[in-house]
Amino acid sequence: MGAVNIDRLLRCPVLPSPGETVLVTSVKEGFGGKGGNEAVAAAMGTATDLVAKGGGDADGLKALANLRSASVGVDTVITEVSTPTGQALVMVDPDGVNSIAVISGANTLLSAQDVTDALTVLRPLAGDVILTSGEIPLPCLQAVAGFLAPGTRWVHNAAPAGILPAWPQDNRPLLVVNEVEARQLTGAADARAAAQILAEAASDAVVTLGGDGALVAQEGLCEHIPTPVVTVVDTTGAGEVFCGVLAAVLAHGSPPPGRQPPPPPRVPSPSPRSAPEALYLARTTSSACGLTEPAHPARLTRMEHGHAGPSPDH
Repeated sequence: MGAVNIDRLLRCPVLPSPGETVLVTSVKEGFGGKGGNEAVAAAMGTATDLVAKGGGDADGLKALANLRSASVGVDTVITEVSTPTGQALVMVDPDGVNSIAVISGANTLLSAQDVTDALTVLRPLAGDVILTSGEIPLPCLQAVAGFLAPGTRWVHNAAPAGILPAWPQDNRPLLVVNEVEARQLTGAADARAAAQILAEAASDAVVTLGGDGALVAQEGLCEHIPTPVVTVVDTTGAGEVFCGVLAAVLAHGSPPPGRQPPPPPRVPSPSPRSAPEALYLARTTSSACGLTEPAHPARLTRMEHGHAGPSPDH
């Protein structure tokens, strides 16, 4: 559940500082939005439906076609005929570091009633996973909390960082954020301390650390999960791939991070198995995302065959 965007990728010699004009070296169009990227990543390992709003323009039609090609169910993607589809302007420097500006468009019109109607159609059951992000309005998150069936898992990617809602005590999500967002949400200077604070506000918390892996905080403990070393081309979408793959692993009957779950059938099992497998698999796949340009950033279909790299056409 989240945003669907068209991404305009701008290759820059350097990311512009405030007041600076930079000439881009190339422009490329792709597909994005946290909701779209996470859905494509999750669909690599499990049946996936997307709840979102797109525009009635040509960009919206292209985005829907792209999602269908990735085996994402789009029956619950609502088209707002008179509103443009969301856009993201992604500036990337030669080291793969990015800066992103988002024009939300139809994404801002997703309502709590839309969410309730979509979940009524999808009927999530025990063992299913609902994945949300900070891109959708707060009332939509409150609607999710009020709809969860017993045993349905909820993963919330609190990005972009904002104000966390007061979750119901018995319906709190697994919270996933990156290191910057963790500090913004908690005010803590240390990522480990931030992870533990966030875990107290949710069911558990995961803080991703880029190339340094991830932290998982649960039951008063905080564990570090390593990540493979890759040569980064572009980090755009890596966080969404992490969340999507994590949701897919959990949907296949895995226990919460910190135990040894079986991997979903279309995503390779990581090695070694000493690390909590759900988090390790998510970190492995999101690291592979950095090997390619985003179009979808999550379209790493060669991962199905055990290759840590992008598909030839993405």
